[in-house]
Amino acid sequence: MQPMRRRQRGFPLLCLSTALLAAAALLPGAAVAEGVTPSEARRLRDEVKDMFYHAFDGYMKYAFPLDELRPLSCQGEDSLGGYALTLIDSLDTLALLGDKEKFGAAVEWVGKNVRFDINKTVSVFETNIRILGGLLSAHMIASDYATGLRIQSYDDQLLHLAADLAQRLLPAFDTPTGIPFGSINLKYGVDENESKITSTAGGGTLTLEFGILSRLTNNTVFERVTKNSVRGIWSRRSKLNLVGAHINVFTGEWTQKDAGIGTSIDSFYEYLLKAYLLFGDEEYLYIFQEAYKAAMHYLHHDPWYVEVNMNSGATVWPLFNSLQAFWPGLQVLAGDVDPAIRTHDAFFSVWKKYGFTPEGFNLATLAVQNGQRSYPLRPELIESTYWLFKATRDYRYIDVGRDILASLQYGARCPCGYCHISDVETHKQDDHMESFFLAETVKYLWLLFDLAAGPDNIVENGPYKYIFSTEGHLLPVTREIALVDEHCSYFGAFCNGSANRGYGTSASSTKHKKPNYTQLDDIQTPSGHYSASNMFATSSYIKGVCPGLTHAQKLGISYSDEEGNVIEQTSESHEHHGEPAVASSVQAQSSNIILISHPVASQPDEALRRWSGSGDHADIVVTADSDSISHDNTDGSLGVNTEELTEDTGRSSKQSEDEDIAQNLKSNEDIS
Repeated sequence: MQPMRRRQRGFPLLCLSTALLAAAALLPGAAVAEGVTPSEARRLRDEVKDMFYHAFDGYMKYAFPLDELRPLSCQGEDSLGGYALTLIDSLDTLALLGDKEKFGAAVEWVGKNVRFDINKTVSVFETNIRILGGLLSAHMIASDYATGLRIQSYDDQLLHLAADLAQRLLPAFDTPTGIPFGSINLKYGVDENESKITSTAGGGTLTLEFGILSRLTNNTVFERVTKNSVRGIWSRRSKLNLVGAHINVFTGEWTQKDAGIGTSIDSFYEYLLKAYLLFGDEEYLYIFQEAYKAAMHYLHHDPWYVEVNMNSGATVWPLFNSLQAFWPGLQVLAGDVDPAIRTHDAFFSVWKKYGFTPEGFNLATLAVQNGQRSYPLRPELIESTYWLFKATRDYRYIDVGRDILASLQYGARCPCGYCHISDVETHKQDDHMESFFLAETVKYLWLLFDLAAGPDNIVENGPYKYIFSTEGHLLPVTREIALVDEHCSYFGAFCNGSANRGYGTSASSTKHKKPNYTQLDDIQTPSGHYSASNMFATSSYIKGVCPGLTHAQKLGISYSDEEGNVIEQTSESHEHHGEPAVASSVQAQSSNIILISHPVASQPDEALRRWSGSGDHADIVVTADSDSISHDNTDGSLGVNTEELTEDTGRSSKQSEDEDIAQNLKSNEDIS
């Protein structure tokens, strides 16, 4: 994954507090939606189903077996590897819709015709989430009688393809840090001129797919290399527990130090929590807790999120980008529903303003960011809408879904499918349809309305609970995948009297070592130790192991500074004997959501309190130079108070959009 040049410097001098106060005016009122009858929900669900088939049939007629459809010109194009990308990405959506005939035919065709021994250079990240994830999800559905979609003639063809593909991606992990190259040639491996810079999301969004493959094939190498990659990134976090956007996979140096929850970083956070929920691995939970606390402290300007310098915490960019919209959904999974509600309202207000969310919306100028005017049919806002409705059963989220559906139908529908919107202000269409439109955007919309209609699908009523990958693929939490009786832990990293045995030290080395995956029968971790045990609960997981050490040290996690030195953390900074950010127990909720237990408001309107807090706050001044940003508060903190959210707020939906923009950005009066 190549570094993304996604913003322009030369931002004029302004006070961030004024910008955020203005941006809160985008927030819509908190009025509860009118009741939606089951028949109305079914009508909306059926409309989404028709939307799927309009696009899917257009792809099959005009583009298949090329990767993606050009929906305006009714042609096809190869955009990733030339192996029917959209079909593979759509397999589990066909299954979710209960289309046994087309699902079976598609699985059979892919098993017989797709091959990866091709001279194609592909993105490791995109190939993993779209192709590998699509193959694995469809395999687990097609091979399991419990799903009701078992294909009689199926003989693990998709699993064999997935294993072959993952083997071809493995050479990308042959780096001194364990963080993979962004791209690889499926036939010849990593090109000698391949960029050594990759994104944090590119290196940290591999654990679910590779981990499942390890469990299905009994080959631990896939899971080990992706866990090493996460460790390689996390060990280089700043002292604030923030990670940057781009990193050199050889030196471990951050080449872009902006920390955020959007572009280039987003799914790093997502896969930390989901890897714990899917696999039960406490290490992922611990890292997520630390990363989430830091994000909420330094990035959260309630209800918005900004980008900051990972080392200083100074705000460098007051920007909402559309990829941030996944965050409320992740917060629902983490049990932190209150801020999710407020942030979702803020993000949806941008959609209401334009009919779509632009790739970038500047919170300072209240305008679409130059160069980021498009809406490429992204699913993230719909995903969060689905999770919030699932958690709250507040029918205003059905109204949100209805508005989004209307925008897509009237603004994005094309002769053969659905088009990208090249400019959200003019609604000009672009002749492109990403495969994730069928894998995610339509899927989450359909699930939203089906849930309101009285759900009848394998996600809500099937034999398993599911974790959704970042591409929306269905990953079942089965005993085979979760290994609930065989929790693997990595003890011993600091137990032998040497604090430099943690992987922060070895990962910081710039000497090129042999990749871990070459030792197929050797299950050594970078610290030199591996053990498996039945300890699953947090208390038994850490009790009696390496006494006196921090949780981070027990797991072998340290962090490296800019020069690659390992900085030993004190036990005070990472002890978890107090209240953790997120409790470690997992509960299966009645609404079929897997939640980490966390106290939240029981009623939706109780959660809709004032956006602002009170207290001493900072003046944060943004200049053209992102490194010269000053904080006027005396204690050096961001001065954002997210605790004192007490008053209910509600406004008439009859007020104009301009009044909306002016009124609710006042939400951030706590940033002066």
